Amino acid sequence: METYPLAKAGVISKEGNKENNCCCEPGENAHRQHMHCDCGEAMPRRFVRPFVLLLLAEGPSHGYELARSLKEFAPEGLNAEPSILYRMLRQMEKEGLAKSSLDDSGTGPARKVYELTSGGREALDLWASSLEGTARMLGSFRKRYERTRGK
Repeated sequence: METYPLAKAGVISKEGNKENNCCCEPGENAHRQHMHCDCGEAMPRRFVRPFVLLLLAEGPSHGYELARSLKEFAPEGLNAEPSILYRMLRQMEKEGLAKSSLDDSGTGPARKVYELTSGGREALDLWASSLEGTARMLGSFRKRYERTRGK
């Protein structure tokens, strides 16, 4: 049985989804409608997840700060809509990758502040490793592509 990288961090099952040859949980519909899975074995549908983990590794933050910081990475490429971001943060809490607390020190209503857990750090390390391999692969693709264009 193959163990996928994010299974090691306890994010997904070790068995994965044999039907789609990736680590998504069986029954997930991420592969419908030409979408990509969210497993790290291919370009994830919600690629924002490793960026959120990275931002939380830099320090605790509330959702609005995270959304603003995500736009700094790649304003045209990351989907940082609040509904998606907060859903992701809740899921990351369920998975033990992040934890939250209420901060009522400012004016106005208390805000939920998120911080990375040790499990989140492990998942971030796995994402970083996976992305390094992806970057090498894309670099190789780009070089070969440029050769076909006569560059």
